[in-house]
Amino acid sequence: MLCEFPDYESLCQAAARNILLIGQRCVAEHGQFELVLAGGETPGRVYAILAERSRENRKLWEYTHVYWGDERCVPPDHEQSNYYMARQAMLDTLRIPASQIHRIPAEDPNSHEAAAIYEAIFPQEPDVLLLGMGAEGHTASLFPGSAALKETRRRFVAVEAPVEPRRRITMTPPAIASAREILVLVSGADKAGALRRVLSTAGDFHQTPARLVRNAVWFVDQDAAKGLTEGKA
Repeated sequence: MLCEFPDYESLCQAAARNILLIGQRCVAEHGQFELVLAGGETPGRVYAILAERSRENRKLWEYTHVYWGDERCVPPDHEQSNYYMARQAMLDTLRIPASQIHRIPAEDPNSHEAAAIYEAIFPQEPDVLLLGMGAEGHTASLFPGSAALKETRRRFVAVEAPVEPRRRITMTPPAIASAREILVLVSGADKAGALRRVLSTAGDFHQTPARLVRNAVWFVDQDAAKGLTEGKA
């Protein structure tokens, strides 16, 4: 499903509302909410909105477990850490018990072992998986041509990215497929071409990894959606 918004702010507001509604439903239905966070720039404002609305949703956060879909192999207080970004944007404000915040131990020198450790604690069917998309079509830390895209058994693996920081740990296609609901956030004209390739009826997820989630709920702003109309011209 494609949900188009006039700008980045309205996209983020809508995504935050969706997360809150799904979270409340999950707590009512099975007593907790398992939320998998994305890294990158686009989700940052969504996290800030959730923090701004923390008082009215305090009960929800008491029953929330937080995970990550990928992480850069840097210390947890590093400015390029996905965990650090989420902590700064919302986790320091939300009253989620520390035992319910499950970060990837990416600072471990043995990234393959760290991936296996995280795989063991990652939920079998997380309630919500948040993802973004890069201008070349990557999602999580699954970049075009990555060997991890061929993974059918392991749910988290160590990878080498084509951009810095190169060492990363990422979820794989089986882990992505296990999520109950997937929300993909895309903002900016530089994503327009990749979005067109993702939603095309023809294509290969090895070249455009975000095609793995082409049937998810996509929150896109007007700038990113321009690629869709241009593709029809």
